[in-house]
Amino acid sequence: MTNTSKNGKITTSLKINNGGKKETMIKKISMFLLVLVSVLALSACGKTNDRLVVCVGPNPDTIDPALNSAVDGATMIIHAFTGLVGYQQDASGALQLVPELATELPTPTTLAGGKVQYVFTLKEGLKWSDGTALDAHDFEYAWKRAASVELGADYSYMFDVIDGWADIWADEPSAEAELNVTASTDGTQLTVVLNTTCPYFFELCAFPTYMPVKQEIVDANPDTWATDVTTYIGNGPFKITEWTTDSKIVMAKNEFYHNADAVVLDEIEFALSDDDTAILTNYQTGAYSLIDSVPNDEIAALKVSHADQLVIAGQLGTYYINFNVDAAATAAFSTTDTDFYTLNGVEVSEANKVKIRKALSLFLDRNYIAEEIGQAGQQPANSYVPIGLTEPDGLTEFVENNGPEGDGAGYYSVDPDDYSGNCSQAVTLLKEVGYTYNEVTNKFIDFPAFTYLANEGSGHLQIAQYMQSAYAQYGITMAIEQQEWGTFLNTRKDGSFVLARNGWLGDYNDPISFLDMWTSTSGNNDSQFGKGAHADVAIYGENEDQTWAQTYDVLINEIKTESDQAVRFAKMHEAEDMIMATGAIVPLYYYTDLYMVSPDLEGFFASPLGYKFFMYASLK
Repeated sequence: MTNTSKNGKITTSLKINNGGKKETMIKKISMFLLVLVSVLALSACGKTNDRLVVCVGPNPDTIDPALNSAVDGATMIIHAFTGLVGYQQDASGALQLVPELATELPTPTTLAGGKVQYVFTLKEGLKWSDGTALDAHDFEYAWKRAASVELGADYSYMFDVIDGWADIWADEPSAEAELNVTASTDGTQLTVVLNTTCPYFFELCAFPTYMPVKQEIVDANPDTWATDVTTYIGNGPFKITEWTTDSKIVMAKNEFYHNADAVVLDEIEFALSDDDTAILTNYQTGAYSLIDSVPNDEIAALKVSHADQLVIAGQLGTYYINFNVDAAATAAFSTTDTDFYTLNGVEVSEANKVKIRKALSLFLDRNYIAEEIGQAGQQPANSYVPIGLTEPDGLTEFVENNGPEGDGAGYYSVDPDDYSGNCSQAVTLLKEVGYTYNEVTNKFIDFPAFTYLANEGSGHLQIAQYMQSAYAQYGITMAIEQQEWGTFLNTRKDGSFVLARNGWLGDYNDPISFLDMWTSTSGNNDSQFGKGAHADVAIYGENEDQTWAQTYDVLINEIKTESDQAVRFAKMHEAEDMIMATGAIVPLYYYTDLYMVSPDLEGFFASPLGYKFFMYASLK
């Protein structure tokens, strides 16, 4: 899931209990970390029902559960909606999956042909926030809508584990093609058929995209229902009562929530801002009880002055930059960038495009970025799939077997600590492409200028400025353009850029969450692999004569339909090898989560997926 900006280091470990099954144990770094901020024993001191004011990001691009693909939007959605499965903390503070609207986490049954069936029984008396009845038909509608070609949601591929999805998205789908999800006539049960065993299916059921929406409201207001407080009908612990663009979203307690008795707060106000300085000021004055970002320049001082309130915790994700592989699309971003991927006005070969991208990657010092700019324990990244995910043995980290040789060396360079050596290698690559290098000034004299796209935020700007200076040392000119969050997301999604800031937090406990987003049909495929002009580029596969869709898409489908975990993980390493070989994905560091929380906020907890949970919080 796309994130804004995160900092921090791992402070403890966390395991997830997935329906009673043993989950992976992390050796070097926890895959999931729960930071329990409240001390429940203090609850005897008294609780109030005052409004809680927090800031987790700017105005969301969307809070339609099916269309959202950002962490800030997801945090708001999980307070207005809830699914069949949810997250709670156990007595030890670990995060666990629990039945939410389902009565229990059902045991799957194997059908003929290796397909797997789940039958969820819903709790009685479920209601929407307007007091009307909710049942299994609402889930059937919501899932089929989110997976549909007509909606074209970024996360439509998240339903590809369900039987029927491939038929819906076939080049020539039949009229009968539909997702194999069926509500019982009386609405008490939802039957779901998967293509094969899916070890993370309950985590999908807890994901915002899998939450129900009310058909009557959505069908009547398809384009506006999720932007109007009068039609934003949910089923979660809170309901939106006010939305002032770029100012605040106010949610009041939903009296029809199935677990309303456990909700203490009357209101939550999500202040909307991406101005780090103003956000910190509001926290320091007591206006905000939690903020999800701070100015980079203030981190060192805050570690001293607010050591008991500055949280630095583990997060499952990677901060990276990515190139647009579709050269034709770069012209849409800036007229000065139309010459990118060219030499003397002529477009270079696909092999040389890879060299250009890898060279620009090698000019960047990950250690400097993590230590001097991040300042919060981030680890330099040598792979896209981050630390914290393990192999099927539950002991060996996925990153220990990454890299072209499968030896854990990663994809960055032979020696990530040899920055001067990396720069020399970068110079060699660009000279091989044919760019002219002045051996006296140590600068290229004909490399085309280009623009780097980033969203607003002090940390993003500092990284961009470092990149600009690093390239300038070699005669390469990079301009910087920052856009507000919603505009930035859509510019990047449309492929109207050359090089852009990016970041991804895992959606669930499996490496595939970082790999399936790069298929040619994915709405999160910002690099445009297999899209536009790149759809016809046939340089992939064993004989280098196949397209991205013929190779990478097929490989991801094989992973999604493979029940043998050893084979499945081997194929996931192959998928990471393939995307990293393009040079289009440039990991900089592995995420950590940095935020500030008031000592007066009790019952709050956080997930390394990026979510902040306030539904059972209270203020002292």
